[in-house]
Amino acid sequence: MGFEYPAAFYSIVILPLVLWILWKGINYTGLISSLYKSDSPTGYYKTIKTTAVVIIFLCLVLVGARPYLEPRTTADYIFLTDISRSMTARNYCSEPSFLDRSKEVMREILENVPEGRFGMFAFARLAFPISQMTFNHHYLHDVIDKGLGVGMIFEATATGITNGLSVVAQKKTNFPEIYGNVEYIILFSDGFMEGDWRNDLTQSLADIRQAGIKVITVGIGNPGETPIPRQVNGECVDDYLQSGGRPLRIPLQDDLLKFIATETGGDYFGEGTINELITFLRENTLKPALENTPFTEQQRRDISGGFLLTTTLALLVFLLL
Repeated sequence: MGFEYPAAFYSIVILPLVLWILWKGINYTGLISSLYKSDSPTGYYKTIKTTAVVIIFLCLVLVGARPYLEPRTTADYIFLTDISRSMTARNYCSEPSFLDRSKEVMREILENVPEGRFGMFAFARLAFPISQMTFNHHYLHDVIDKGLGVGMIFEATATGITNGLSVVAQKKTNFPEIYGNVEYIILFSDGFMEGDWRNDLTQSLADIRQAGIKVITVGIGNPGETPIPRQVNGECVDDYLQSGGRPLRIPLQDDLLKFIATETGGDYFGEGTINELITFLRENTLKPALENTPFTEQQRRDISGGFLLTTTLALLVFLLL
């Protein structure tokens, strides 16, 4: 247990004064009772009342010190997010795009795995980090909202899953002080890759296995195929990109995503199974945290409420007496 404002404990020095005032009051009550031939307070009464005051005072000091518990488990994760053009797919402009839906799953994971440390990479034709590895989930939410979008790089039309996986593996190998504890990539994509993708993935999956990383894939997409709306002056319009005179439609290639998960010892989840994904992360990926783990305020669980309840009960006893 830790305390956010340990200076509050200095107020304990006034406890003797509080007790002295209490005892003077009890003695004065006894004097008045004797004058009116009433029963004086018993030693039992004095003990209970003193105990109640001590509990009230100490609990209020503890509440002022803001006690908290830090998690005993943690893990390092990389969000690897597809930002290729296919992630703008949706049936109508009023619907969220594939990328918007990916962001929503990321937010859910951050909310439900608060003890985790996360970093973010994005990929289309190229792959690159867009955040540091951090326990600061407020910062990560801000990156999701403001720093993740399709068209961030030139020629953002290719789904370079192979490059994305290899880049993360290389980062772990080359920068162990930053990425050395990363054991899980959470990959968000529609899996849309043309050509012989099994052969194309061979080297990147070997890189991932050699780096000791498992890939948890999250399929983002719809049953069947989904068109890609055009952008006019940065605004989505209900008119669709064409290929060969027909609307370009994006399938959810969950077979590819399941293949990646299986080959790396991870697991596959659809975006509709977010609860199962979170349960998997909590039950299978978290490990005991080191003593010097640099948790931030978001990982701390405030336990002031328990002391406040104890104060209320002690005050009730004091008033009843």
